[in-house]
Amino acid sequence: MIVPASAGCNSTEGGSDGGASSVGGAKGSGGSAGAACIPSGAAGGSGSIPPTFATVKLVLGGGGAIMPCASAPCHATGGMAPPANPLSLQDTPQLYATMTSYLAHECGDIKLVNPGKPDESALIKILKGPCGVVPRMPYMCSGDACIPDEYVAALSQWITNCAPEQ
Repeated sequence: MIVPASAGCNSTEGGSDGGASSVGGAKGSGGSAGAACIPSGAAGGSGSIPPTFATVKLVLGGGGAIMPCASAPCHATGGMAPPANPLSLQDTPQLYATMTSYLAHECGDIKLVNPGKPDESALIKILKGPCGVVPRMPYMCSGDACIPDEYVAALSQWITNCAPEQ
């Protein structure tokens, strides 16, 4: 289970993981050429962790040995990761739009969250890591300091379900 933590991060090593873009995808309706997202898997997933945006926010908050993604100096507002174009992952009203429009340049120029396409979403690739020059996140994690597989599966199912905001 993920519980609150206060660990910091080291973003002075490794590569950057993205840059901003105005590519669509908000409200779970993204996809190629503006086509509507059509869920391609089971709506509920197979695990006990719900595949919801609330779970995404829980995972980004970290806990226990897992660093929170939105901790300074990583992905907090004013953070410095990635150095070329920082990505804020703080739980703000803009979080969903940020996650569905952000391009991860150092992870193959793919969207952080590409609704309906978890295999083409940098979030999943980076949590399983590495992706391109981006190390596994949370930064260079190993063992219990990484996001547990069942949570990554829930996030992947959320994306498969077209990444609904509610």
